[in-house]
Amino acid sequence: MSLRAFGWICGLGTWVLACTGQIGDTPAGAASGETGSDVPLPQADGSLPYAAPQPASAALRGRTWLLTPEEYGRSVKDLLGVSVDVSDMDPVPDNGVYPNMSTSGLVRVTLAEQYAAKAEAAVLALSDQQLRALIPCGKVDATCKADFVRAAVTRAFRRPATAEDLTNYGEVFDLVAAAGDPALPFRWVLKGVLNSPYFLYRTEIGAASDEASAAFQLTDHEIATFLSYSVLGAPPSATLIAAADRGELGDPALLPGHIEQLLSTPGATDQLGHFFIQWLRLHTFEDEVEKFEDVFPGFAEVKASMFAETQSFLRTNGGMQGSIASLLTAPVPEADPALSAFYRSDASGAADTDRKGLLSLGSVLARTAKQYLTSPTLRGLFIRDQLLCQHITLPENFTPPPIEESELRMAPKTTRELYETHAAQPLCKSCHALIDNVGYMLENFDGAGRYRTLEQYRSPSLTAPVAAPQPINAVGRLLNTDVDGEYASAAELGEALSRSTWVRECVARQAFRFYFGQVEAARGIPPVVEGTAALDRTGLLRDMLVALLSSPSTVERVRE
Repeated sequence: MSLRAFGWICGLGTWVLACTGQIGDTPAGAASGETGSDVPLPQADGSLPYAAPQPASAALRGRTWLLTPEEYGRSVKDLLGVSVDVSDMDPVPDNGVYPNMSTSGLVRVTLAEQYAAKAEAAVLALSDQQLRALIPCGKVDATCKADFVRAAVTRAFRRPATAEDLTNYGEVFDLVAAAGDPALPFRWVLKGVLNSPYFLYRTEIGAASDEASAAFQLTDHEIATFLSYSVLGAPPSATLIAAADRGELGDPALLPGHIEQLLSTPGATDQLGHFFIQWLRLHTFEDEVEKFEDVFPGFAEVKASMFAETQSFLRTNGGMQGSIASLLTAPVPEADPALSAFYRSDASGAADTDRKGLLSLGSVLARTAKQYLTSPTLRGLFIRDQLLCQHITLPENFTPPPIEESELRMAPKTTRELYETHAAQPLCKSCHALIDNVGYMLENFDGAGRYRTLEQYRSPSLTAPVAAPQPINAVGRLLNTDVDGEYASAAELGEALSRSTWVRECVARQAFRFYFGQVEAARGIPPVVEGTAALDRTGLLRDMLVALLSSPSTVERVRE
Protein backbone atom coordinates (compact mmCIF):
# COMPACT_ATOMS: atom_id res chain seq x y z
CA MET A 1 0.00 0.00 0.00
CA SER A 2 1.36 3.45 -0.86
CA LEU A 3 1.96 6.14 1.75
CA ARG A 4 -0.85 8.09 0.14
CA ALA A 5 -3.28 5.33 1.05
CA PHE A 6 -2.47 5.51 4.72
CA GLY A 7 -2.40 9.26 5.35
CA TRP A 8 -0.63 11.29 7.97
CA ILE A 9 -0.85 11.30 11.76
CA CYS A 10 -2.46 14.18 13.61
CA GLY A 11 -0.68 16.22 16.28
CA LEU A 12 -2.04 17.39 19.59
CA GLY A 13 -1.99 20.64 21.53
CA THR A 14 -1.90 21.92 25.08
CA TRP A 15 -2.35 25.20 26.88
CA VAL A 16 -1.10 26.16 30.30
CA LEU A 17 -3.28 27.84 32.90
CA ALA A 18 -1.75 27.77 36.38
CA CYS A 19 -0.71 25.18 38.96
CA THR A 20 2.29 23.45 40.47
CA GLY A 21 2.76 21.28 37.46
CA GLN A 22 0.43 22.21 34.65
CA ILE A 23 -3.18 22.74 33.82
CA GLY A 24 -3.89 22.50 30.15
CA ASP A 25 -6.23 21.01 27.59
CA THR A 26 -4.35 17.88 26.56
CA PRO A 27 -6.40 14.91 27.79
CA ALA A 28 -4.94 11.87 29.46
CA GLY A 29 -3.26 9.64 26.94
CA ALA A 30 -2.56 12.46 24.49
CA ALA A 31 0.80 13.86 23.55
CA SER A 32 1.72 17.50 23.93
CA GLY A 33 2.22 19.77 20.96
CA GLU A 34 2.12 23.49 20.47
CA THR A 35 1.04 25.70 23.36
CA GLY A 36 -1.99 27.95 22.90
CA SER A 37 -0.64 31.38 23.79
CA ASP A 38 -4.05 33.03 23.65
CA VAL A 39 -5.31 31.64 26.96
CA PRO A 40 -5.53 34.38 29.61
CA LEU A 41 -3.91 34.01 33.00
CA PRO A 42 -6.10 33.92 36.10
CA GLN A 43 -6.70 37.27 37.76
CA ALA A 44 -5.47 38.12 41.25
CA ASP A 45 -8.64 36.69 42.79
CA GLY A 46 -8.13 33.42 40.97
CA SER A 47 -10.91 33.96 38.42
CA LEU A 48 -10.44 33.26 34.72
CA PRO A 49 -12.76 35.44 32.62
CA TYR A 50 -13.55 33.94 29.25
CA ALA A 51 -11.46 35.16 26.34
CA ALA A 52 -12.10 34.16 22.74
CA PRO A 53 -9.26 32.19 21.16
CA GLN A 54 -6.95 33.40 18.42
CA PRO A 55 -8.13 32.11 15.02
CA ALA A 56 -6.34 28.94 13.90
CA SER A 57 -6.10 27.15 10.59
CA ALA A 58 -9.14 25.23 9.40
CA ALA A 59 -7.01 22.61 7.66
CA LEU A 60 -6.63 19.43 9.68
CA ARG A 61 -3.97 16.86 9.01
CA GLY A 62 -4.97 14.24 6.49
CA ARG A 63 -5.13 10.74 7.92
CA THR A 64 -6.61 7.31 7.66
CA TRP A 65 -8.96 6.10 10.35
CA LEU A 66 -9.52 2.43 11.16
CA LEU A 67 -13.14 1.41 11.60
CA THR A 68 -14.09 0.39 15.11
CA PRO A 69 -15.40 -3.18 15.48
CA GLU A 70 -18.96 -1.79 15.67
CA GLU A 71 -18.46 0.28 12.51
CA TYR A 72 -16.91 -2.73 10.80
CA GLY A 73 -19.94 -4.85 11.65
CA ARG A 74 -22.36 -2.25 10.28
CA SER A 75 -20.25 -1.89 7.14
CA VAL A 76 -20.28 -5.63 6.44
CA LYS A 77 -24.04 -5.64 6.99
CA ASP A 78 -24.46 -2.74 4.57
CA LEU A 79 -22.38 -4.46 1.89
CA LEU A 80 -23.56 -8.06 2.18
CA GLY A 81 -26.89 -7.80 3.94
CA VAL A 82 -25.75 -10.27 6.63
CA SER A 83 -24.63 -9.66 10.19
CA VAL A 84 -21.26 -10.61 11.63
CA ASP A 85 -20.48 -11.08 15.29
CA VAL A 86 -17.88 -8.48 16.32
CA SER A 87 -18.02 -9.15 20.06
CA ASP A 88 -14.83 -11.24 19.93
CA MET A 89 -12.81 -8.77 17.85
CA ASP A 90 -9.86 -6.92 19.34
CA PRO A 91 -11.22 -3.62 20.68
CA VAL A 92 -9.74 -0.27 19.78
CA PRO A 93 -7.34 0.65 22.61
CA ASP A 94 -8.77 3.32 24.90
CA ASN A 95 -6.22 6.12 24.93
CA GLY A 96 -8.02 8.11 27.62
CA VAL A 97 -9.72 10.51 25.22
CA TYR A 98 -12.38 8.63 23.21
CA PRO A 99 -12.28 5.00 22.06
CA ASN A 100 -12.81 6.01 18.41
CA MET A 101 -9.76 8.30 18.06
CA SER A 102 -8.18 8.03 14.62
CA THR A 103 -4.69 7.46 16.04
CA SER A 104 -5.77 4.56 18.26
CA GLY A 105 -6.60 1.85 15.76
CA LEU A 106 -3.84 -0.53 14.70
CA VAL A 107 -4.19 -3.75 12.71
CA ARG A 108 -2.08 -6.24 14.61
CA VAL A 109 -1.68 -9.85 13.54
CA THR A 110 -4.60 -11.12 15.61
CA LEU A 111 -6.95 -8.45 14.24
CA ALA A 112 -5.84 -9.14 10.65
CA GLU A 113 -6.60 -12.81 11.22
CA GLN A 114 -10.01 -11.89 12.60
CA TYR A 115 -10.77 -9.77 9.53
CA ALA A 116 -9.79 -12.61 7.21
CA ALA A 117 -11.80 -15.22 9.11
CA LYS A 118 -14.92 -13.10 9.40
CA ALA A 119 -14.80 -12.06 5.75
CA GLU A 120 -14.52 -15.66 4.56
CA ALA A 121 -17.25 -16.86 6.91
CA ALA A 122 -19.58 -14.04 5.84
CA VAL A 123 -19.24 -14.58 2.09
CA LEU A 124 -19.51 -18.35 2.36
CA ALA A 125 -22.63 -17.98 4.49
CA LEU A 126 -24.43 -16.07 1.74
CA SER A 127 -27.24 -18.12 0.25
CA ASP A 128 -27.53 -18.33 -3.52
CA GLN A 129 -30.43 -15.89 -3.36
CA GLN A 130 -28.46 -13.44 -1.22
CA LEU A 131 -25.50 -13.69 -3.58
CA ARG A 132 -27.65 -13.05 -6.66
CA ALA A 133 -29.05 -9.93 -4.97
CA LEU A 134 -25.51 -8.51 -4.92
CA ILE A 135 -24.94 -9.10 -8.65
CA PRO A 136 -26.39 -6.33 -10.86
CA CYS A 137 -27.58 -8.76 -13.55
CA GLY A 138 -29.16 -11.03 -10.93
CA LYS A 139 -27.38 -14.14 -12.20
CA VAL A 140 -24.36 -16.13 -11.01
CA ASP A 141 -22.75 -15.99 -14.42
CA ALA A 142 -19.27 -14.95 -15.56
CA THR A 143 -20.79 -12.58 -18.11
CA CYS A 144 -21.84 -10.39 -15.18
CA LYS A 145 -18.25 -10.03 -13.92
CA ALA A 146 -17.53 -6.45 -14.98
CA ASP A 147 -20.69 -4.90 -13.57
CA PHE A 148 -20.45 -6.95 -10.39
CA VAL A 149 -16.82 -6.01 -9.70
CA ARG A 150 -17.56 -2.34 -10.30
CA ALA A 151 -20.63 -2.39 -8.03
CA ALA A 152 -18.93 -4.37 -5.25
CA VAL A 153 -15.82 -2.19 -5.18
CA THR A 154 -17.76 1.07 -5.37
CA ARG A 155 -20.04 0.12 -2.51
CA ALA A 156 -17.32 -1.41 -0.34
CA PHE A 157 -14.83 1.45 -0.80
CA ARG A 158 -17.53 4.14 -0.55
CA ARG A 159 -16.21 5.84 -3.71
CA PRO A 160 -16.19 5.14 -7.46
CA ALA A 161 -14.03 2.20 -8.49
CA THR A 162 -10.77 3.12 -10.21
CA ALA A 163 -9.33 1.39 -13.25
CA GLU A 164 -6.72 -0.20 -10.97
CA ASP A 165 -9.47 -1.54 -8.70
CA LEU A 166 -11.32 -3.06 -11.65
CA THR A 167 -8.16 -4.70 -12.97
CA ASN A 168 -7.08 -6.12 -9.61
CA TYR A 169 -10.43 -7.57 -8.58
CA GLY A 170 -11.14 -8.70 -12.13
CA GLU A 171 -7.97 -10.77 -11.91
CA VAL A 172 -9.15 -12.23 -8.58
CA PHE A 173 -12.41 -13.21 -10.27
CA ASP A 174 -10.63 -14.89 -13.20
CA LEU A 175 -8.17 -16.72 -10.98
CA VAL A 176 -10.89 -18.27 -8.82
CA ALA A 177 -13.13 -19.01 -11.81
CA ALA A 178 -10.64 -21.67 -12.86
CA ALA A 179 -11.78 -23.77 -9.88
CA GLY A 180 -15.04 -24.51 -11.68
CA ASP A 181 -17.56 -23.31 -9.05
CA PRO A 182 -19.48 -20.44 -10.76
CA ALA A 183 -20.39 -18.80 -7.45
CA LEU A 184 -16.90 -18.86 -5.94
CA PRO A 185 -15.41 -15.98 -8.00
CA PHE A 186 -18.20 -13.68 -6.81
CA ARG A 187 -17.69 -14.73 -3.20
CA TRP A 188 -13.90 -14.30 -3.37
CA VAL A 189 -14.13 -10.81 -4.86
CA LEU A 190 -16.34 -9.91 -1.90
CA LYS A 191 -13.85 -11.51 0.46
CA GLY A 192 -11.07 -9.48 -1.13
CA VAL A 193 -12.80 -6.11 -0.78
CA LEU A 194 -13.70 -6.92 2.83
CA ASN A 195 -9.99 -7.30 3.58
CA SER A 196 -8.89 -4.20 1.70
CA PRO A 197 -7.59 -1.13 3.58
CA TYR A 198 -10.05 0.91 1.55
CA PHE A 199 -12.88 -0.96 3.27
CA LEU A 200 -11.32 -1.18 6.72
CA TYR A 201 -10.20 2.45 6.88
CA ARG A 202 -11.83 5.83 6.38
CA THR A 203 -9.41 7.68 4.14
CA GLU A 204 -8.61 11.39 3.94
CA ILE A 205 -6.13 11.53 1.07
CA GLY A 206 -7.91 13.71 -1.49
CA ALA A 207 -8.06 13.28 -5.22
CA ALA A 208 -5.13 11.79 -7.14
CA SER A 209 -4.69 15.14 -8.88
CA ASP A 210 -3.97 16.77 -5.47
CA GLU A 211 -1.27 14.31 -4.50
CA ALA A 212 1.59 16.79 -4.97
CA SER A 213 -0.13 19.57 -3.00
CA ALA A 214 0.49 20.15 0.71
CA ALA A 215 -3.01 21.58 1.18
CA PHE A 216 -5.99 19.82 -0.34
CA GLN A 217 -9.69 19.21 0.02
CA LEU A 218 -11.38 15.92 0.70
CA THR A 219 -13.28 14.45 -2.20
CA ASP A 220 -17.05 14.51 -1.93
CA HIS A 221 -17.03 10.77 -1.28
CA GLU A 222 -14.50 11.18 1.52
CA ILE A 223 -16.73 13.86 3.02
CA ALA A 224 -19.71 11.50 2.78
CA THR A 225 -17.72 8.78 4.54
CA PHE A 226 -16.47 11.16 7.23
CA LEU A 227 -19.94 12.53 7.95
CA SER A 228 -21.74 9.21 7.95
CA TYR A 229 -19.35 7.36 10.24
CA SER A 230 -18.96 10.37 12.51
CA VAL A 231 -22.67 11.14 12.81
CA LEU A 232 -24.15 7.65 12.47
CA GLY A 233 -21.30 5.23 13.10
CA ALA A 234 -22.17 3.55 9.80
CA PRO A 235 -21.29 3.76 6.08
CA PRO A 236 -22.96 6.43 3.93
CA SER A 237 -26.43 5.77 2.59
CA ALA A 238 -27.30 5.69 -1.09
CA THR A 239 -28.81 9.17 -0.65
CA LEU A 240 -25.58 10.61 0.74
CA ILE A 241 -23.48 8.85 -1.91
CA ALA A 242 -25.75 10.33 -4.58
CA ALA A 243 -25.15 13.80 -3.12
CA ALA A 244 -21.42 13.09 -3.29
CA ASP A 245 -21.78 11.97 -6.91
CA ARG A 246 -23.41 15.35 -7.64
CA GLY A 247 -20.60 17.23 -5.92
CA GLU A 248 -22.85 18.78 -3.27
CA LEU A 249 -20.91 17.93 -0.13
CA GLY A 250 -17.93 20.11 -0.97
CA ASP A 251 -20.27 23.07 -1.47
CA PRO A 252 -20.40 25.11 1.77
CA ALA A 253 -23.86 26.36 0.85
CA LEU A 254 -25.31 22.84 0.54
CA LEU A 255 -23.34 20.95 3.20
CA PRO A 256 -25.36 22.16 6.25
CA GLY A 257 -28.58 20.84 4.72
CA HIS A 258 -27.14 17.37 4.33
CA ILE A 259 -25.86 17.47 7.91
CA GLU A 260 -29.33 18.46 9.12
CA GLN A 261 -30.76 15.44 7.30
CA LEU A 262 -28.20 13.13 8.91
CA LEU A 263 -28.92 14.54 12.37
CA SER A 264 -32.64 13.84 11.88
CA THR A 265 -32.08 10.08 11.67
CA PRO A 266 -32.33 7.73 14.67
CA GLY A 267 -28.71 6.68 14.19
CA ALA A 268 -27.55 10.25 14.86
CA THR A 269 -29.39 10.30 18.18
CA ASP A 270 -27.80 6.97 19.12
CA GLN A 271 -24.35 8.29 18.20
CA LEU A 272 -24.92 11.43 20.28
CA GLY A 273 -25.78 9.14 23.18
CA HIS A 274 -22.48 7.29 22.68
CA PHE A 275 -20.69 10.64 22.78
CA PHE A 276 -22.26 11.57 26.11
CA ILE A 277 -21.52 8.20 27.71
CA GLN A 278 -17.90 8.36 26.59
CA TRP A 279 -17.56 12.05 27.49
CA LEU A 280 -18.64 11.19 31.05
CA ARG A 281 -16.20 8.23 31.03
CA LEU A 282 -19.06 5.79 31.62
CA HIS A 283 -18.55 3.44 28.66
CA THR A 284 -16.76 0.98 30.96
CA PHE A 285 -18.96 1.65 34.01
CA GLU A 286 -20.68 -1.72 34.18
CA ASP A 287 -17.44 -3.66 33.68
CA GLU A 288 -15.03 -1.66 35.82
CA VAL A 289 -16.81 0.15 38.66
CA GLU A 290 -16.99 -1.96 41.83
CA LYS A 291 -17.60 -1.17 45.50
CA PHE A 292 -16.89 -2.93 48.77
CA GLU A 293 -20.10 -4.74 49.66
CA ASP A 294 -19.69 -4.18 53.40
CA VAL A 295 -19.42 -0.41 52.84
CA PHE A 296 -22.03 -0.01 50.11
CA PRO A 297 -24.33 -3.05 50.39
CA GLY A 298 -26.51 -3.63 47.36
CA PHE A 299 -24.45 -1.60 44.86
CA ALA A 300 -23.77 -4.57 42.59
CA GLU A 301 -27.48 -5.35 42.37
CA VAL A 302 -28.46 -1.83 41.23
CA LYS A 303 -25.46 -1.02 39.03
CA ALA A 304 -27.28 -1.91 35.80
CA SER A 305 -30.29 0.19 36.84
CA MET A 306 -27.94 3.06 37.65
CA PHE A 307 -26.50 2.95 34.14
CA ALA A 308 -29.98 2.71 32.61
CA GLU A 309 -31.00 5.77 34.64
CA THR A 310 -28.05 7.65 33.15
CA GLN A 311 -28.97 6.67 29.60
CA SER A 312 -32.55 7.80 30.16
CA PHE A 313 -31.46 11.15 31.62
CA LEU A 314 -29.09 11.78 28.72
CA ARG A 315 -31.72 10.87 26.11
CA THR A 316 -34.18 13.29 27.69
CA ASN A 317 -31.83 16.20 28.35
CA GLY A 318 -29.00 15.61 25.91
CA GLY A 319 -30.75 14.46 22.74
CA MET A 320 -31.03 16.48 19.56
CA GLN A 321 -33.35 18.90 21.34
CA GLY A 322 -31.25 18.94 24.51
CA SER A 323 -29.09 21.72 25.87
CA ILE A 324 -26.09 22.29 28.11
CA ALA A 325 -28.38 23.88 30.69
CA SER A 326 -30.69 20.88 30.85
CA LEU A 327 -27.77 18.46 31.12
CA LEU A 328 -26.36 20.37 34.08
CA THR A 329 -29.51 21.50 35.88
CA ALA A 330 -32.53 19.35 34.97
CA PRO A 331 -34.04 17.34 37.86
CA VAL A 332 -33.17 13.66 37.75
CA PRO A 333 -36.48 11.73 37.70
CA GLU A 334 -37.27 9.27 40.46
CA ALA A 335 -35.46 6.01 39.79
CA ASP A 336 -37.01 2.55 39.72
CA PRO A 337 -38.02 1.32 43.19
CA ALA A 338 -34.89 -0.72 43.89
CA LEU A 339 -32.50 2.04 42.81
CA SER A 340 -34.55 4.70 44.59
CA ALA A 341 -34.37 2.67 47.80
CA PHE A 342 -30.62 2.26 47.35
CA TYR A 343 -30.12 6.01 46.95
CA ARG A 344 -31.92 6.53 50.27
CA SER A 345 -30.33 3.61 52.10
CA ASP A 346 -27.77 5.65 54.02
CA ALA A 347 -29.00 6.08 57.58
CA SER A 348 -28.63 9.86 57.36
CA GLY A 349 -30.30 10.16 53.98
CA ALA A 350 -33.23 12.48 53.31
CA ALA A 351 -36.48 12.04 51.44
CA ASP A 352 -35.42 14.74 48.98
CA THR A 353 -32.07 13.71 47.55
CA ASP A 354 -31.73 16.98 45.57
CA ARG A 355 -30.64 15.28 42.37
CA LYS A 356 -30.29 17.84 39.61
CA GLY A 357 -28.09 17.58 36.57
CA LEU A 358 -25.54 15.02 35.46
CA LEU A 359 -23.27 15.71 38.44
CA SER A 360 -25.86 14.05 40.68
CA LEU A 361 -26.23 10.90 38.58
CA GLY A 362 -25.33 7.82 40.57
CA SER A 363 -23.12 6.47 37.79
CA VAL A 364 -21.03 9.65 37.62
CA LEU A 365 -20.69 9.81 41.40
CA ALA A 366 -19.73 6.14 41.73
CA ARG A 367 -17.32 6.34 38.79
CA THR A 368 -15.45 9.26 40.39
CA ALA A 369 -15.01 7.64 43.80
CA LYS A 370 -13.00 4.88 45.41
CA GLN A 371 -14.30 1.42 46.23
CA TYR A 372 -14.91 2.34 49.85
CA LEU A 373 -14.90 6.14 49.95
CA THR A 374 -15.65 9.30 48.04
CA SER A 375 -12.75 11.08 46.37
CA PRO A 376 -12.89 14.88 46.14
CA THR A 377 -9.77 14.65 44.02
CA LEU A 378 -11.24 12.25 41.43
CA ARG A 379 -14.47 14.21 41.29
CA GLY A 380 -12.67 17.53 41.00
CA LEU A 381 -10.40 16.20 38.26
CA PHE A 382 -13.43 14.89 36.38
CA ILE A 383 -15.07 18.31 36.38
CA ARG A 384 -11.84 20.11 35.44
CA ASP A 385 -11.07 17.62 32.65
CA GLN A 386 -14.44 16.82 31.14
CA LEU A 387 -16.47 20.00 31.73
CA LEU A 388 -13.82 22.73 31.69
CA CYS A 389 -11.11 21.11 29.51
CA GLN A 390 -8.50 21.96 32.13
CA HIS A 391 -6.19 18.98 32.26
CA ILE A 392 -3.91 18.89 35.28
CA THR A 393 -0.56 17.15 35.04
CA LEU A 394 2.03 16.61 37.74
CA PRO A 395 5.52 18.11 37.63
CA GLU A 396 8.20 15.88 36.15
CA ASN A 397 9.76 13.35 38.50
CA PHE A 398 7.14 14.02 41.15
CA THR A 399 5.16 11.23 42.80
CA PRO A 400 2.46 12.48 45.17
CA PRO A 401 2.53 10.96 48.65
CA PRO A 402 -0.17 8.29 49.07
CA ILE A 403 -3.22 9.60 50.86
CA GLU A 404 -3.27 6.38 52.89
CA GLU A 405 -0.21 7.68 54.73
CA SER A 406 -2.21 10.69 55.91
CA GLU A 407 -5.10 8.42 56.82
CA LEU A 408 -2.99 6.19 59.08
CA ARG A 409 -1.25 9.15 60.66
CA MET A 410 -4.33 11.19 61.55
CA ALA A 411 -7.31 8.75 61.80
CA PRO A 412 -9.69 11.26 60.15
CA LYS A 413 -13.29 11.79 61.19
CA THR A 414 -14.47 12.66 57.65
CA THR A 415 -13.28 12.29 54.09
CA ARG A 416 -13.00 16.06 53.84
CA GLU A 417 -10.75 16.23 56.90
CA LEU A 418 -8.50 13.59 55.36
CA TYR A 419 -8.20 15.40 52.03
CA GLU A 420 -7.73 18.83 53.57
CA THR A 421 -4.90 17.54 55.74
CA HIS A 422 -3.31 15.73 52.79
CA ALA A 423 -3.62 18.79 50.54
CA ALA A 424 -1.99 21.02 53.14
CA GLN A 425 1.38 19.49 52.31
CA PRO A 426 3.42 22.14 50.44
CA LEU A 427 4.00 20.01 47.35
CA CYS A 428 0.29 19.22 47.02
CA LYS A 429 -1.42 22.44 48.04
CA SER A 430 -1.65 24.49 44.84
CA CYS A 431 -3.15 21.77 42.65
CA HIS A 432 -5.47 20.34 45.29
CA ALA A 433 -6.89 23.79 45.96
CA LEU A 434 -8.16 23.77 42.37
CA ILE A 435 -9.28 20.14 42.41
CA ASP A 436 -10.56 19.11 45.82
CA ASN A 437 -12.49 22.32 46.40
CA VAL A 438 -14.65 21.35 43.44
CA GLY A 439 -15.04 17.76 44.61
CA TYR A 440 -16.18 18.85 48.09
CA MET A 441 -19.39 20.20 46.56
CA LEU A 442 -20.46 16.62 45.79
CA GLU A 443 -19.80 15.28 49.31
CA ASN A 444 -23.52 14.91 50.10
CA PHE A 445 -23.34 11.89 47.79
CA ASP A 446 -21.26 9.00 49.03
CA GLY A 447 -18.92 6.80 47.01
CA ALA A 448 -21.82 4.79 45.56
CA GLY A 449 -24.06 7.78 44.80
CA ARG A 450 -26.29 7.54 47.89
CA TYR A 451 -27.51 10.77 49.45
CA ARG A 452 -26.33 11.50 52.99
CA THR A 453 -26.20 14.31 55.51
CA LEU A 454 -23.77 12.60 57.91
CA GLU A 455 -20.61 10.58 57.34
CA GLN A 456 -19.43 7.64 59.41
CA TYR A 457 -15.84 7.48 58.17
CA ARG A 458 -14.70 3.94 57.34
CA SER A 459 -11.57 2.65 55.69
CA PRO A 460 -9.88 -0.74 55.14
CA SER A 461 -6.79 0.80 56.74
CA LEU A 462 -8.65 1.37 60.01
CA THR A 463 -10.09 -1.45 62.07
CA ALA A 464 -13.19 0.49 63.14
CA PRO A 465 -14.85 3.90 62.78
CA VAL A 466 -12.83 6.45 64.72
CA ALA A 467 -15.68 8.85 65.54
CA ALA A 468 -19.40 9.26 65.68
CA PRO A 469 -21.11 10.28 62.42
CA GLN A 470 -20.13 13.82 61.42
CA PRO A 471 -22.17 16.42 59.50
CA ILE A 472 -21.28 16.75 55.84
CA ASN A 473 -19.64 20.03 54.82
CA ALA A 474 -20.18 20.36 51.06
CA VAL A 475 -19.09 23.97 50.70
CA GLY A 476 -16.35 24.41 48.11
CA ARG A 477 -14.81 27.25 46.18
CA LEU A 478 -14.61 27.19 42.41
CA LEU A 479 -11.51 28.97 41.03
CA ASN A 480 -10.00 29.62 37.61
CA THR A 481 -13.33 29.84 35.77
CA ASP A 482 -15.69 32.58 34.64
CA VAL A 483 -18.27 31.55 37.29
CA ASP A 484 -16.07 31.45 40.38
CA GLY A 485 -17.62 31.42 43.81
CA GLU A 486 -18.62 29.31 46.79
CA TYR A 487 -21.16 26.58 46.16
CA ALA A 488 -22.51 24.00 48.57
CA SER A 489 -24.04 21.21 46.47
CA ALA A 490 -23.91 19.41 43.16
CA ALA A 491 -27.06 21.29 42.12
CA GLU A 492 -25.49 24.69 42.85
CA LEU A 493 -22.30 23.75 41.05
CA GLY A 494 -24.24 22.48 38.03
CA GLU A 495 -26.24 25.69 37.83
CA ALA A 496 -23.03 27.76 37.94
CA LEU A 497 -21.32 25.66 35.27
CA SER A 498 -24.38 25.95 33.03
CA ARG A 499 -23.64 29.71 32.82
CA SER A 500 -19.97 29.27 31.94
CA THR A 501 -18.67 30.09 28.49
CA TRP A 502 -15.61 27.98 29.29
CA VAL A 503 -17.96 25.01 29.74
CA ARG A 504 -19.69 25.73 26.43
CA GLU A 505 -16.34 25.88 24.68
CA CYS A 506 -15.26 22.67 26.40
CA VAL A 507 -18.38 20.83 25.25
CA ALA A 508 -17.66 21.97 21.69
CA ARG A 509 -14.09 20.76 22.05
CA GLN A 510 -15.18 17.43 23.47
CA ALA A 511 -17.64 17.03 20.58
CA PHE A 512 -14.87 17.86 18.11
CA ARG A 513 -12.67 15.15 19.62
CA PHE A 514 -15.44 12.56 19.37
CA TYR A 515 -16.84 13.41 15.93
CA PHE A 516 -13.51 14.28 14.28
CA GLY A 517 -11.50 11.58 16.06
CA GLN A 518 -8.61 13.80 17.10
CA VAL A 519 -7.61 16.32 19.74
CA GLU A 520 -7.75 19.94 18.64
CA ALA A 521 -4.35 21.49 17.96
CA ALA A 522 -5.64 24.87 19.15
CA ARG A 523 -8.77 26.35 20.71
CA GLY A 524 -9.28 28.60 17.70
CA ILE A 525 -9.93 26.00 15.00
CA PRO A 526 -13.22 26.70 13.16
CA PRO A 527 -15.21 23.67 14.42
CA VAL A 528 -14.61 24.65 18.06
CA VAL A 529 -15.16 28.37 17.48
CA GLU A 530 -18.36 27.85 15.48
CA GLY A 531 -19.64 25.13 17.79
CA THR A 532 -19.09 27.38 20.81
CA ALA A 533 -20.81 30.27 19.05
CA ALA A 534 -23.83 28.09 18.33
CA LEU A 535 -24.07 27.13 22.01
CA ASP A 536 -23.76 30.80 22.96
CA ARG A 537 -26.67 31.64 20.65
CA THR A 538 -29.13 28.87 21.48
CA GLY A 539 -27.54 26.46 23.94
CA LEU A 540 -28.88 23.58 21.82
CA LEU A 541 -26.69 20.57 21.14
CA ARG A 542 -28.09 20.03 17.64
CA ASP A 543 -27.12 23.56 16.63
CA MET A 544 -23.64 22.95 17.97
CA LEU A 545 -23.29 19.79 15.87
CA VAL A 546 -24.48 21.48 12.68
CA ALA A 547 -21.99 24.31 13.20
CA LEU A 548 -19.19 21.92 14.14
CA LEU A 549 -19.66 19.58 11.19
CA SER A 550 -20.33 22.23 8.53
CA SER A 551 -17.19 24.21 9.34
CA PRO A 552 -14.36 24.37 6.77
CA SER A 553 -12.43 21.78 8.79
CA THR A 554 -14.78 19.07 7.51
CA VAL A 555 -13.34 19.61 4.04
CA GLU A 556 -9.86 21.15 4.33
CA ARG A 557 -6.78 19.01 4.94
CA VAL A 558 -3.00 19.36 4.85
CA ARG A 559 -0.23 16.80 4.36
CA GLU A 560 2.69 16.89 6.79
